[in-house]
Amino acid sequence: MRRLDRVAEGINPFLIILMVGLVILIAIRVTTMGLANLPITRVDPSCLTSPASAIGGAGAGNRPS
Repeated sequence: MRRLDRVAEGINPFLIILMVGLVILIAIRVTTMGLANLPITRVDPSCLTSPASAIGGAGAGNRPS
């Protein structure tokens, strides 16, 4: 019994470090999976206007490409 107690005392710090590392990896994975499911919005370039074109200033005919 005493031998098992001594072995457990030596292994416990290692197991705690291993547990913390695994929790960090799981948290990172869950976060990246959550971010991967967010919708991606794209804007049609023909919808974009510059502030100068909105007021009829210089470059009113130019549209971003």
